[in-house]
Amino acid sequence: MTVVDLRNKVTDSHVKLIEISETTVYYAEEKAEEGHYSLFLLEYDRKTESERMIANCFLGDPSVVLHFFSFPNDIIVIMENGDSSARLLRFDKQTGEEKNAEKLRFIGSFSDCIALDESRVIFYTEENELHKRLFEEYKKASGFERVAYLYDIEEERYYYVRDKRICNLSAEKLIPFDAAGERMLLILEPYGSDEEKEKCYRNRRWLGDEINDNVWLCPLLDFVVSVKADETHLPLELVLSAGTHGLVRYVGQDELSLYFRAKYYPNSDQRICMVEKVGGKKTVVAELNLKEDEEPASFFIEQSPARIYRVTELEDTYEIQGVLNTEVSSQYSKELGQFVACVENRYLVAEYVISDETDSYVFYSIYDLETKQQQSYECECVVQEDTIVLF
Repeated sequence: MTVVDLRNKVTDSHVKLIEISETTVYYAEEKAEEGHYSLFLLEYDRKTESERMIANCFLGDPSVVLHFFSFPNDIIVIMENGDSSARLLRFDKQTGEEKNAEKLRFIGSFSDCIALDESRVIFYTEENELHKRLFEEYKKASGFERVAYLYDIEEERYYYVRDKRICNLSAEKLIPFDAAGERMLLILEPYGSDEEKEKCYRNRRWLGDEINDNVWLCPLLDFVVSVKADETHLPLELVLSAGTHGLVRYVGQDELSLYFRAKYYPNSDQRICMVEKVGGKKTVVAELNLKEDEEPASFFIEQSPARIYRVTELEDTYEIQGVLNTEVSSQYSKELGQFVACVENRYLVAEYVISDETDSYVFYSIYDLETKQQQSYECECVVQEDTIVLF
């Protein structure tokens, strides 16, 4: 286990993690200096425990919302405040060179975005008063409530996405990943929330079996080529689907596989399905069901890498039992707070929140299940692989 403590590296500022790798941590720091609101991109070397500034720039408007996307060579920053424009910056990680600085303008108000790779970004916009008439014409012609753009940074050109499976989604439902050296795009098309999907099952007499959760897959190059060709039906491969009688939801991934939670409502059977990134082989790897004689429990899922724990609440303790990709089996005091993660089957991370009418304080504890030693911190915390980052 490695604890990376960034709290001493920053003062009176807002920090957002961008990427945690085996050798470095990339993060952004927003702070006000001499009346100017600035953004700093920073690299923390885990071996030397030293910090290096990659780049900095003035933000101007303190209300701007920042979106960060990290790739092997570049960091992309999208700046927006919910209107019909956004600022796109691309920085070289090694040299700090500002490779791109562009002002993008849209029809409608910025809604969301996702960078697919170093040179392509999907933007979503929604209707606003400024473009109300144009949006009404667009909705009549397409049937879509939102506009989806593919922006090519190298070409400095927009392309409209015309496939309803993409336009009806939010950006978080598009998940790029690499498999055997090829960039892929996972597209999640769930029907509403878990509660909404189960309600459809209860009302299936009237709704039928056409209320689907779909999971699609597409090589990114094929996706881009088809969007640029103005195709209305992109070459997406259906990987998993669940009709009105069930549910399928993405829960995480690791280097080799994607993981999904599947539920069959008639008997409440719930399982974890694994889909190999190369080849697409599907396997049931875990059951999320409690036996009649077992204590009530909940299941906690880490996304990257995918790990699943069963958490049982006892009188004074929580019992943690590994279900998938972890072998932990232990208990800890409720005084530490809610379970967050377990590193190396030994170091447990828990969150405890103290709040009153005006303030809220968040504490994270790292508890060694073997030595029973504990350290607590008032900070933010992110856990990835065997690394705990405090900031």
